[in-house]
This record gives sequence, structure tokens and C-alpha cells, in this order.
Amino acid sequence: MGGHRRGIVALLVATVLAIGGAGIAQADVEDAPTPSGPADVAIPYRDTASIEPQYPWRVASCADVRAASDLVASCDAESIVLSADTYDPDAGTTVIPVTLSSTGPSGAGRKMTVRYRVTLEAPPAPAARPIPERAVAAGALLRVPLSEFSLACTICGEGGGSRVLGVEPAEAGSAWTTPTHVVFRASRDYRGDAEIRVGFSDDVGSETQTGIVAFVYPARDQVWAGDVFVAVDAKGRAEIDLAALSGSAAGADVVVVGCGAAVHGTVTCADGTARYAGKTLPDQFAFRVVSGADQAWGSVTLVPEGDAVGPVPMAPTPERTTVPMRIVPPAPPKENSGAQDGLFIPFTALLDRVGAR
Repeated sequence: MGGHRRGIVALLVATVLAIGGAGIAQADVEDAPTPSGPADVAIPYRDTASIEPQYPWRVASCADVRAASDLVASCDAESIVLSADTYDPDAGTTVIPVTLSSTGPSGAGRKMTVRYRVTLEAPPAPAARPIPERAVAAGALLRVPLSEFSLACTICGEGGGSRVLGVEPAEAGSAWTTPTHVVFRASRDYRGDAEIRVGFSDDVGSETQTGIVAFVYPARDQVWAGDVFVAVDAKGRAEIDLAALSGSAAGADVVVVGCGAAVHGTVTCADGTARYAGKTLPDQFAFRVVSGADQAWGSVTLVPEGDAVGPVPMAPTPERTTVPMRIVPPAPPKENSGAQDGLFIPFTALLDRVGAR
């Protein structure tokens, strides 16, 4: 695309030549009809679009064009470049009249006005990866922190929003979102796969959809891992004892096997302890624990020093379909940097035990 929208050019040329061939005189400029073909131009977010009349037509007055709209970035006889510094969802359509003058040998001096309808394209919707199959015991909660979706968002300075679009099949359980997690409660009587569809939206309402596949199984033991708020110090650092956040109802040994990537900072896991280094803005990472053939997932949400710490609420937000996200997603990378995939993949021993492989 190269920043320039040229699809309008061919349509403009055909329309301009057709009207020009009708013999519109210079005195008829103000009364010239608007072409019946499209004259729509969309400006990509933080990019440019151009209007480029072809020979024998040229822009007659750049001063008039510039005066018509602040969207005009530059103008000369051969092209008009349009741009916008920001996206305004309420901007609507801006009409820019452009007077064209013929320079051809058979029609020199003829003029006509084309009224372009200019709109702003919304930024790309947030990017999110689907979550591979995860296991959850019947009747238990599966809590997926937002950090695991590898979210990227162009306009999410206010956090954007998340919502559950549905659970298939419906009898598998219920799901909702919180400012930090997507939560699925598996039905006690259900066994098998369930899909939780989730939508992530930016500050202007553009939404992308993704999903979580959950395998619901009858638990032999209840292994648990906590989801907590932890404050970072003035330097944006924290040390968390993950082993103390996990356990087994049967008293079996539970091992922390790894941590996921943080959204903004860095995290390392060793010997059941996580060490985080980043900024003082809210951040998050996930961790996984296992005990024999059972497993559980937990998360740590980092908050600025002085904020409330302790367990993360998991109850649905009353009467809210779309929930603002506390973890502000980063902007998309300029190039594909091979972003790290999420931490968790299906746990082979568990799936072998329940006959799912």
C-alpha cells in the first residue's frame, strides 16, 4: 500500500474525462455536477492518502484546497496529500472541493470541480493470540491472565476492554472477564472440550476475537495456584515466592515448573521464586505448578507501590458486558519480532491419564 490509496485514481480519471468531453466551459465551474462515480478517500491511521488527477487534468488552486480542510498535508498541481495526526471516531466525512484545470491541447482552460468525501480509517483492532488447550477440573475455575493472550493494541491508553462472547457448548460452564483475567467455571457434570470465545477492544471500540480451549476432566486431586496482586518497589522490582502461592488438597508435593512472559517488564523463575524487573505501571505474568499428573495455573499482577495487594477478585463484574483492562497492552511492534508464545501447552501426563491423547 505504501501509505497511498490509488484505487480512486482510475475511477476519477474515467469520470473526469467523461465530464470533460461534455464541453464544460470555464464559466460553468460552480455549476459543474459532482461526478456520479465514487470520490471517496480514506486516510489510513497515522498514514497518508493521495489524490492524483491524471493528464490532462491538474489541480487549479492549491490555496483553495488547503483552505478547505486541515487534512491537506501538501498540494501541488499533480497531487494532494492528506493526513491526520489522530483518529477521531466522531469526525464523520469531510468534503474537499478540488477544482481541476485541463492542460490538454484540445481542451486547455476548461475547469471542473470534484468534491471528494474524505474519512479517517480506524486503527487496526487489537491483536491477540488464542490460548491452546488447557485442562480444568470439573466444577473448578480456569483463570487465564490477560498477559497470556500476548495482546498488542494501537489505541489502548485507557486500557481498552475485554468481554466473553460465549461458551460452546453452553452446558460446559460459564465465563466472564475481570480487569485482569478471563475466568471459566466448568460445570460439575461436564466432561470434554469447551471453547470460550473472548473479544478484546481498543479505546475507540474496534474489537478482535480469540478463544480459549478448555478440557474439563474429573479431578483425582485438587492442585491449586493463587492469583495475587503484588506491589513493586520504587525501582519497579519485586520478588515473589510462587511456591507459597500453590498447594495440593491431598498434601502432595507441588512444583513450580515455569513462568510466562510479562507484558512490559521481565521475569525469571528459579527454585519456586519469581524475580520481576520492569516499570511502575501495572504488569502481569502467569506461572504453572504440577503435582504428579495434576496441574494448575496462577498469576501475579504487579501494581505500583502503595496500591492494594492480596488475592485477585474472580467474581463477575455486575452488569458489565465489557470490562476495562487494568493491564494496558503495548503498541504493536513495527516489525515481526518473533514475540514469545504463551507459556502453557497441554500437560501430556494429564491428557494421557484421562485418555484425551
